[in-house]
Amino acid sequence: MADPLADARLAAVLESISDAYYAVDRDWRVIMFNGSAEDFFGASRSQVLGRNFWELYTFGHETEFGRLLHRAMEAREPGRMTAPSALRDGRTVEVRVSPLGDEGIGVSVDDITERADAEKALRRSERRLDLAVGAHAIGIFDWHIPSGKIVWSREEHQLFGLPPGEFGGSIEAWGAQVLPEDLSEMETAMAAAMAARQELMDFAFRIRRPDGAVRWVEGAARFLYAADGSPIRMVGTNMDVTERKLAEQHQRLLINELNHRVKNTLAIVQAIAWQSFRSGGMPQAAREAFEGRLTALAAAHDVLTQQNWEAAAIGQIVAMAVAPHHAGDGRLTAEGPLVNLEPKTAVALGLAMHELATNAVKYGALSSSQGRVEVRWTIQGGRLRLTWTECGGPPVAKPRQRGFGARMLEQGLAEELRGTVRLEFRPEGVVCSVEAALDA
Repeated sequence: MADPLADARLAAVLESISDAYYAVDRDWRVIMFNGSAEDFFGASRSQVLGRNFWELYTFGHETEFGRLLHRAMEAREPGRMTAPSALRDGRTVEVRVSPLGDEGIGVSVDDITERADAEKALRRSERRLDLAVGAHAIGIFDWHIPSGKIVWSREEHQLFGLPPGEFGGSIEAWGAQVLPEDLSEMETAMAAAMAARQELMDFAFRIRRPDGAVRWVEGAARFLYAADGSPIRMVGTNMDVTERKLAEQHQRLLINELNHRVKNTLAIVQAIAWQSFRSGGMPQAAREAFEGRLTALAAAHDVLTQQNWEAAAIGQIVAMAVAPHHAGDGRLTAEGPLVNLEPKTAVALGLAMHELATNAVKYGALSSSQGRVEVRWTIQGGRLRLTWTECGGPPVAKPRQRGFGARMLEQGLAEELRGTVRLEFRPEGVVCSVEAALDA
């Protein structure tokens, strides 16, 4: 005999679930249909209860779903399936079918479209990652720090020149392949990163493969820590960057050779000029000015060489250009933020600073013990503003005509900087103002 209270409780439970749920008896008549089923199928209980299920589900007995229902009804075997919904285009459902004692079967339908889409996206992402890792030969490692055990990907084995599975699987086995001088640095860096609870770490080291080949490895890793701050794992990637390192070394050799030849060329030019000027009776002041400009040019080249001819800092250019012209007594000061200039601009600025310093020593602020020179630069709105200001020297009179130095400042430097240069001969001292847009 049916228990009305139990039936009421079961009905309440079925009404509370989000799955569409219905049940059919042995004669395939629908005997239960919850509220979620009404929403999912777009039909009310009064339209469905008591009707033959196969009249409602007209797609037939021979579908995968139909066979699932028959197995549950006839063999009393539960089952499930995931498939596109036959009633709702673009939706994916998970169907679970269970025998209900000897009374019939119950069917639960769950719309899992969002979950299925997320799983598909995850699988696509994993496939893309696998393709990227394989295409770029990126090795992946996972170091369990407390145990010292390391798991390597297939690409990591290849990077270290080992067949899959041949790695010892420990931090000691990894260290055995790292060059001793690099291993010490790596161990120190890793220990420091973990002591500081650092999350990310970049590194580079050399390894010696079993065939004797030395290779450069570069990588990045993330540390994972326990609640008490102790390190648990270091997970990261490695890449073989040997070819790039060799190219960088070759580039440095070429730059050093270029600098050596430029210096030799400047020295030859200086020697030729000295011989020519001496025999031609040119005034000593003119010879000294020419030699000073060659020296300033060489100094700018030195700064660029230190930066691999990529850029040069204004501070370095100013310091090297004016160094021969003051005694380091604090009467010439330079201050401003770090700003890098492209090579041709750096050379032009070096020559300009040399001209200003030479003029200050001969006629301006640095020609007297009380004079001072201040070089200041700022960056505002992507524009460089540099000012050379002299004070405390002898009174300055505006020259009757522009010399080579003034023309180089107002025309040559302005053109190289793609900006403006203004040279003022104020009574209290020379002021040179430079304004230019910085490269983005």
